[in-house]
Amino acid sequence: MKKPIQSMVLAGALLLLSVSALANDSERDAVDQVMQKMMRGFESGDPNLILEVLRRDGVVVGYSAPRGSVVTQSAEEWANGFTGKPAADEALRKRSYEILEVGRDAAIVKVTLDYPRWDGLDYLALSKIDGKWMIVSKSWSGQSKPAAP
Repeated sequence: MKKPIQSMVLAGALLLLSVSALANDSERDAVDQVMQKMMRGFESGDPNLILEVLRRDGVVVGYSAPRGSVVTQSAEEWANGFTGKPAADEALRKRSYEILEVGRDAAIVKVTLDYPRWDGLDYLALSKIDGKWMIVSKSWSGQSKPAAP
């Protein structure tokens, strides 16, 4: 009689793990969709596209070496810095992202930016708000590259 109970407990545990893994995959896919839209926003320079996945009341923060201080602005201010057109050197810009962690209602994504004049690294914090994943903060760092000869 012990064997059937142990088998049922094991089967139940495996089922719970499977359901949990599927739920986590679903959340990871949702975060990935947000990031794909964010990357399209970077590529197109479209602030409206970016603001579809970036909370207007979010924050963008990073250290500016030329200013010698931390620069903070609202996410809306940052997004509105985009012109609505791709950058002149867009074809030479490389971007990638890695979803580092996805929890029940929070996620962290690392974005690597390799531009002709900038090497950057961003960390994006996402929150699930009212059932929708949104970027709530962007922490950036990077350095200028010398102009190509």
